[in-house]
Amino acid sequence: MKHALIERFLALVAIDSPSGEEENLRSLIKELCDKESLPYTLDEMGNLFVPVNCTERPPLTFAAHLDTVSNAVGVKPVVDGEYIRSDGTTALGADNKIAVALSLVLIHYRKELGPFGLLFTVQEEVGLKGAKRLSENIRAHLTSLFAFDSSKAVGTLILQATAKESLRLRFHGTAAHAGVSPERGISAISTACKAIAAMQLLRIDAVTTANIGSIHGGSSTNVVCDLVEAEMEIRSLEEQRIEEQLDHVLGCCRDACIETGGRFDLAHDRAYPGYRITASAARERFKAACRSASIPYIEAVSQGGSDVNIFRANGIDAVLLGAGYTGAHSVEEAIAIEEIGRLAQLARVLVGPSDKER
Repeated sequence: MKHALIERFLALVAIDSPSGEEENLRSLIKELCDKESLPYTLDEMGNLFVPVNCTERPPLTFAAHLDTVSNAVGVKPVVDGEYIRSDGTTALGADNKIAVALSLVLIHYRKELGPFGLLFTVQEEVGLKGAKRLSENIRAHLTSLFAFDSSKAVGTLILQATAKESLRLRFHGTAAHAGVSPERGISAISTACKAIAAMQLLRIDAVTTANIGSIHGGSSTNVVCDLVEAEMEIRSLEEQRIEEQLDHVLGCCRDACIETGGRFDLAHDRAYPGYRITASAARERFKAACRSASIPYIEAVSQGGSDVNIFRANGIDAVLLGAGYTGAHSVEEAIAIEEIGRLAQLARVLVGPSDKER
């Protein structure tokens, strides 16, 4: 199964599927299901669910997202000793095509395995959009859900994951001719700069981060800028720290406007909720599988978001698991062949043998 997984992975990373353009990869999966006489459900968003060796709700489901970041396009994978990498000009796309490849290999070996389900979501990399709009028709099939979508080692379960608040800031000034009558103007750029300079950003504490990812405004050097827009995020494992950081941002903006005479408005919403796993049948099943496969079981926290944040918020017993790749989203992205072997072994144990194989 390890070698089949390697071959399938090498083939899949060569298929472009950036967020919103997953159709080529989804069509490949649908064609495989048709060839193997496997039923599937496709929702309006483009999410795909495949029950295998069962007609009712499977006891467990493997989840993978079909999309990659935009720089995992035109991938040329290279087997470099004990690792698989890109050629250095793109990301590899192991996030999350190693999990997609695993799902397709499980289809190939299904006669040796018990019942399971496969869920393929879309647009995970651009806001978990597929998971957020998963149809009720598919959701009704999901009980225990396993997502190999973390850059931790195989055998790792993410016990706690961060929440993320998205913020959109608009600083307003007064336009004026910058050469003839600058005194009549109020620079939105000056207001924004003062506010941002006062903010605590990047690493706030052990569980909290904040970042301004984009800022733009102005059109010409001879006009005092009257509008600057900025987008930022706040992440934390603790809800109170998000609220405190949000209050801090508001205070910095108010103080800057008092100083310059400008004004601002701020819109914010929860991009995704955080979670902390306590009682979980999926967690216990994964721990038992690690023991059976002689793979060290590790629990970790994550300050990244995944589809699992959405699944758990919707009452699904989902767990985020280490897939063994490193350097996700970068040209340094790689996955060890040894980790691929562990992944194949662990998935087989998680599903269990078919009745004929017992």
